[in-house]
Order: sequence, then structure tokens, then C-alpha cells
Amino acid sequence: MSLQHHLRHLIEDRATLSRESARELMQQILAGQLTEIQIAALVGALAARGETPEEVAGFVDVMRAAATLVPLDPEEQALLVDTCGTGGDASRTFNISTASALVAAAAGAAVAKHGNRAITSQCGSADVLEALGIPVDLAPADASAALRRHRFAFLHAPSLHPAMKAVMPVRRALGVRTVFNLLGPLTNPAGASAQVMGVYAQHAVPLVARTMALLGTRHAFVVHGTAELPDGTIRGLDEISISGPTHLAEVRNGVVTLFTLTPEDVGLARAPMETLVGGSAAENAAILTAIFSGESGPRRDIVLLNAAAVLVAADLSPDINTAVALAAHTIDSGAVTKLLDQLRSGT
Repeated sequence: MSLQHHLRHLIEDRATLSRESARELMQQILAGQLTEIQIAALVGALAARGETPEEVAGFVDVMRAAATLVPLDPEEQALLVDTCGTGGDASRTFNISTASALVAAAAGAAVAKHGNRAITSQCGSADVLEALGIPVDLAPADASAALRRHRFAFLHAPSLHPAMKAVMPVRRALGVRTVFNLLGPLTNPAGASAQVMGVYAQHAVPLVARTMALLGTRHAFVVHGTAELPDGTIRGLDEISISGPTHLAEVRNGVVTLFTLTPEDVGLARAPMETLVGGSAAENAAILTAIFSGESGPRRDIVLLNAAAVLVAADLSPDINTAVALAAHTIDSGAVTKLLDQLRSGT
């Protein structure tokens, strides 16, 4: 069917796309068959009505098929976990999900950390890892070798999703969140079957979780944290929060469970969001180094909490409470610092 047909039904009838129709439209986008105006009209119509899990899954199917894949066996993919989130929460925190990924890898998880350089923040995951001396633009074969040797590799999104260059002008011109904000974190090029994915808004939690269920994700947490600021306003962040309640969805073998978690639920102290603010790549690298070297306080606590979710998603711990203790032991044993040294040297 033509784009005009789909737009008419989306806008006039507020109809939804089937997964197959979403696939067809995404194929047209990546093949350059739609103009920028047509792409903007499509994603704008979806955003105005609210995307469905079937629509997002259809887009993801095509994006995964177009990706440059990291060569791994299915048995290896089944063990992988990712911590890529949507970003875009304007929270100015340091690189919490990247720190959590390193802790989880040092604790025994196999982490294929998908990410990018800074887009809406001062410092993206690639930026802070590079500041730590870790290679961030690995060729696919080198990424698979790093995963086998160290249980950690960074997967640079622009290098492994070259077809997505077609939509970058539209994303920049629109300047608002669309379905494209969700696609990157759902298209891990190494085929990770487990994930902790932070999202920019609470309404995206069930949407993404149900999309993951359709995609066959083995075990995942979709999270959106909150924090009350001094003026009483509530700020959201795409991490599990120690500054307020976090809205989560656990996805396990096709079943989605929604729940709320507070830092007190796992024995951690609540702390104001201002204590978690980061800065440049060098400043954030220094924060991570301090945490891994034994610094206590809110920055360590939020890394423990988010790393705990990764360990549960990777099936290395039965619950978040137990996993917090495992993450703490991993840092205190020096295992994360040792992993960083190995990643820097490649040995």
C-alpha cells in the first residue's frame, strides 16, 4: 500500500499499522524511497497518536536486518546483555548505564554495550569510554573477540547501523521524540537477548516492554526513574533512580510485569539528583574511576542499583536485592579496575 493510504488511515481514522505494514514502510525509508517530508509526516502521525508495540517491532525488524552484525554463535548471543537506553532525559547525570555495564561485566555478565557519542548530553557512552582509554570503534570481528576475551565490548551505533544515516536529517529537523528514539536501543548488533533499557518517559515503559516481548527478548528491564527537585517539580531519567521511585517493566519469556521500585526497597539511601550530575568526558571518566576505586555515596549507590538490574537480566542473580550485594563485592574486590586495565591493553 502507498504511504498516502497509510497516512490517511493514521490521521483520519487513528488506525494502527500491522507489524508487516510497519516493516514495509521502514524498508522504504532505508531504501531512500520516501522523501524527508514523507518520513516526517509518517513518524509525526505515529507520535501524535502514540506508537503501538507492533509498529515499533516492525521498524525494529527491518533495522536489525539492515545492521552490520557482530559475528557470534546463537549460543553466545543467548548470554549477552545490553544497557543501551534512549537518552534524551536532560538529567545531566554522569554515565550511569556505562558504569553499570562495566560492573556487570566484571561480575561475570557478557555485556555488548551498544551506544553512541553525546547527542543530547555533554558526554555519551562512547565519549566516557574513550576518555577511560577503552577502544570504542571496534570492527565487528574485533568486538566479538573482545566479548569472548573480556565479556565486554562497546558497539558504536553509527558504525554498525549505516542505513540510519537516511533519517538523521529528519530527526534533526523535527527536534522532537519519535519512534526513531526507541529503535537504536532495541537493535543491538551483537544480538543481545537480555537488556536493561532506560527510557525518557514513563509512558514508554509498557510500550517498549511489550515490543520486547514481541521481539522475543529473553529477559529485560525497561526503566524510567524519577526525582523530586528542590522546587517540587518531578524530573525523569532513563535510569533506575536513587532520588525517587522508578517505574519498571520486567520482560521474561514473553511475559511483562509492571512494578515500582524505590531505593529504600533495596536498602539504599535516597539522595538528591544534584549529587549525580556529570560533566565532560574527562570529568565523567574521573567519576567512574573514583567509584571503581572505592568511593562511597550516592554515585556508587546508583551504579550498584543499575548494575544489579543488569545482573538479574543476565540471570546471574535471582533478584535486585541480592544483585546489589554482588555488584558491591565486584567493585570492592578490584575486579572492575582489573577489567578496565585489560580493556585498555587488549590482553
